[in-house]
Amino acid sequence: MTIREAMNTPLREVLTVSAMLLLLCQGYLVLELLGIRKSRKSSVAAFFTLLAESALFFLLLDSIFHYGETDYPRTWPAATEVFCSLPVFLLILCEILFTGAIAWEIYRLIRFREEYPTPWSIKETIDLLPAGAAFAEEDGNVVLANITMNGIFRFLTGKVLLNLKPLWELAEKEEQDNVHVVKAAYPDSSRVWQLSTGRITEKGKTYLWMTAADITEQAGINEALQAKNEKLKEIRRRLDIYNRNAERIIISQELLSARMQVHSETGHILLAGRHYLDHPGSIDEAALLETLKTTNGHLLREYEEDDTARDPLAEAVEMAGVIGVTVKMSGLIPEDGTSRNILAAAISECATNTRKHADGDTLDAAVEEEKDRFTFRLSSQGKAAELRSAGSGGLGSLRTLVENAGGTLEVSLSTDFLLTITLPKKGKNGSCG
Repeated sequence: MTIREAMNTPLREVLTVSAMLLLLCQGYLVLELLGIRKSRKSSVAAFFTLLAESALFFLLLDSIFHYGETDYPRTWPAATEVFCSLPVFLLILCEILFTGAIAWEIYRLIRFREEYPTPWSIKETIDLLPAGAAFAEEDGNVVLANITMNGIFRFLTGKVLLNLKPLWELAEKEEQDNVHVVKAAYPDSSRVWQLSTGRITEKGKTYLWMTAADITEQAGINEALQAKNEKLKEIRRRLDIYNRNAERIIISQELLSARMQVHSETGHILLAGRHYLDHPGSIDEAALLETLKTTNGHLLREYEEDDTARDPLAEAVEMAGVIGVTVKMSGLIPEDGTSRNILAAAISECATNTRKHADGDTLDAAVEEEKDRFTFRLSSQGKAAELRSAGSGGLGSLRTLVENAGGTLEVSLSTDFLLTITLPKKGKNGSCG
């Protein structure tokens, strides 16, 4: 069967459609090879194959639409006559060969894309980047932009990225410390982008470039640090207030201690002199004079400092003995700390009041230790009704000292004088501070 005879059978449509599809595929392959700039030999071979397929297709059309029409001349009469006289299997064979050539070229094109970078593979790679990237001409017309940069531009401007100038101007407006920062709240989460801009020159032509880096995590850390800095500033302000209050408290405590010392030691001097005048034979005059000299030195600050630490409780008991009051102590005495100092101050004050107001000569000091506190009970016999209350004078200062340490002070003036002090344990060996 010749090709002319086949044109009158259903085989005509099959051959025509096949030839058209082969021509389209070959044309696409030629464009792809030229676009990726593959080897010149491959491009030239594909181009000549395209010419051969075009010639075959037009001869086939000429034989279908113009053959047998006497009033309409054929395009290529001689070539068409020779073509139509050929066996149809030669046409089928040519189409099969063209199909194989196209398949081979497609295979080589796929292999080439996998092994060598192409403009399309570079574009795909840039699109997959989590960062944004865009290149544009000096007037802003975009040459290349990836998906991320398109998304940022669309969110900020509501338009498709065709011109980079709006985003460029926005980046310069939001510049902070030579860094462009743009905040974009995406539907899934809040995103913060750091934009970098610049210019490059390629083959004598200048292009604008812009990149966008996701700094959402760093921005969150910076915000957290700023919040912590504000909190630290508030803490520092409170510490300044606390330090000023602490200074006032320390000064008040020093003044209270000085007032108690002056009151106690002055009372000791007067009572010691009175006791000596009433009972000159019961006191060693030399010891009394030495005690008076030491006490006066304390008050007038004319003594030289002694490097040897002195126990306030032992001094209180010793001074009580000088004025004729015997201190009887019982219980576990605190070894050091505020509790021992307060006990010493209480013995000194009660011994003075016992001699001065009750005309007594004995002071009982009992110490009771519990799990979390100390209890001091100081009692003396004598004229209890003549004793001063604890609201003023030396007992008032003692009350303030006890309350500053977190304790309580109670005075009972029924038959005998009884002073009860309760102090919490706050430190080692009963120290309250």
